[in-house]
Amino acid sequence: MLNLNRIMNKDYRELLINGKGESVKLERFIEEICDFYNINNEYFGNILLATTEAVEILFSINNDEKNKKISIQFDRNAKGLVFKIRLKIDGEESEREEDILDREVRKHKLAKDIFIIKSLTDEITISVNAKSIILVFYVSSMNYEKSLFRINKLKEYWNTEVDVKQKKL
Repeated sequence: MLNLNRIMNKDYRELLINGKGESVKLERFIEEICDFYNINNEYFGNILLATTEAVEILFSINNDEKNKKISIQFDRNAKGLVFKIRLKIDGEESEREEDILDREVRKHKLAKDIFIIKSLTDEITISVNAKSIILVFYVSSMNYEKSLFRINKLKEYWNTEVDVKQKKL
């Protein structure tokens, strides 16, 4: 199920997936967002891998739950691209008392996965009770870096001296 809402300058999208077998939907969701915002392939790979790992973590931690779904919400704001990945059970968010994700990280079962996500994102927020993971990717700096590169190339071009010889007639 894919919802797309654009209210003025607000871009909000949501995807619901039922299991690990629906990773193709997640890939298409991420690809459409990156295409819309002209995100290059290198950054697209970071976004895709980080969100896929986050979804896998929520599915693996909560594998005892029946009828579980993962909601991936996308929001574009001043910080950049924000992906909120939440576990939903029977259409409602899970209400657990213990901090499952924290316990699993302490056991080092998920240390590698969390490290990968932290390395690929600019910000990560992991909620208590293993209900959600929020990933933030700064994209404004990408365009800033490109513009600085182009400005420097133009400066190089205009500052180069060309030796022009004139022929005597």
